[in-house]
Amino acid sequence: MSKKLSIPEEVMSKKDPELYFQIVEKLGEGSYGSVWKAINKATGIPVAIKKVAIDNDLDDMKKEINFMKQCRSNYIITYHGSFKRDSEIWIVMEYCGGGSVCDAIKITNKTLTEEQIAVVSKDVLQGLAYLHSVRKIHRDVKAGNILLNHNGESKLADFGVSGQLDGSIVKAQTVIGTPFWMAPEVIQEVGYDYKADIWSFGITCIEMAESKPPLFNIHPMRVIFMIPNPSRPPPKLTEPEKWSADFNDFLAKCLTRKPELRPTAVDLLKHPFITKAKSHSLLVPLIDEQEQIIGQKGREAALGLDKQDDEEDSDEEDSDSEQDSGTIRPNRPSAAHAIKEDDGFDSGTMVITDNRNYDTMVVNNDDASSTMRMNNGKNKTYVPAYMDQFKKDNQSSSSNKYSTLSLEELQNKLEEIEKEKEQKISAIMGKYTITKESLKLVLDEKKSSSHHVKG
Repeated sequence: MSKKLSIPEEVMSKKDPELYFQIVEKLGEGSYGSVWKAINKATGIPVAIKKVAIDNDLDDMKKEINFMKQCRSNYIITYHGSFKRDSEIWIVMEYCGGGSVCDAIKITNKTLTEEQIAVVSKDVLQGLAYLHSVRKIHRDVKAGNILLNHNGESKLADFGVSGQLDGSIVKAQTVIGTPFWMAPEVIQEVGYDYKADIWSFGITCIEMAESKPPLFNIHPMRVIFMIPNPSRPPPKLTEPEKWSADFNDFLAKCLTRKPELRPTAVDLLKHPFITKAKSHSLLVPLIDEQEQIIGQKGREAALGLDKQDDEEDSDEEDSDSEQDSGTIRPNRPSAAHAIKEDDGFDSGTMVITDNRNYDTMVVNNDDASSTMRMNNGKNKTYVPAYMDQFKKDNQSSSSNKYSTLSLEELQNKLEEIEKEKEQKISAIMGKYTITKESLKLVLDEKKSSSHHVKG
């Protein structure tokens, strides 16, 4: 457990948090807002502070705070207190200097070894065993929500979408989580319990081994139809033969389709893959390498966030231009995946790139819309997972940037967009035609030469 901090005991203090904490640096963007490293002025203890804009759902924030406050485990991020400051809520939590497992993979450009995965898995399963024993579900287990401290110990974090199972609600009914990690029963809306976390953790193990979850190159809104399909075999490693029989069996058990047959966290802690896990020190070289890269490049550059901003601000004129493939060097005996940043995704709608955490989707049972919590803290609204279409941002006519245009201006704008589309199509087809003709010319020459040789 982390050391006690000398801050007010109220659930949400109205005192100025800067009386107690000195902000050091920005650590990144969470699903609700920004996360910062700070130092407690009285004790010198580093903490993590999540700053959340009050225009987000205050009730949801209070639920997250209460959820964290009730948790008492060495494998769960410790909650210290929260403050209301101006238009933000500051949630003060235990600081884990190694960052998330997801960030470690991105920054070092390496996947985890099987031995490292076993060490992380043992900690995470103990965290899940604790949560489930007090009738809580995490509902968003993934590498981005597993934090490492400098000793190589792993802790579960980000409880913004977590839920409580009580006596009156035996199974949750809300579609919630991140699409690629969602258990089949969550998407099917047949009711689910803590076993959904076990499925998500199985997907997370594949993520740690291969840098991405299964089906990552398919649009998330297609994925939610594929995961619950009973005719599809359960996910597995891309090259299972490169990994041990214990690891493959462990994954198979986590990714059992029927939740009633899926083992519990306590059961999995007895699995040979976990009982053979070695020391936390196995993670220290990965954390040290990550810190060295951050020291050289800076955190944002190490995570590729500066490049991402540049790409978002510029228009891609050349559709054939080369992009950084985001190739991950495997820290294991298996081939790496070369991933293009928007490979396999439709343009527009929900864009997922190699430099961003996958977004967490919440679909409430009693509403026709669902909320995708984005990394910039804003919300995007979509129709439920079981429908075959989904909306873009909810925008009233008053907030739409075109609402002030006249009918003539709107018509002209539509014509401009149509003309631009035709020009881009024409440019693409022109390149295609030239390339095709060049290839045919070379092919014909080679065929002709081949015939002469044979003659």
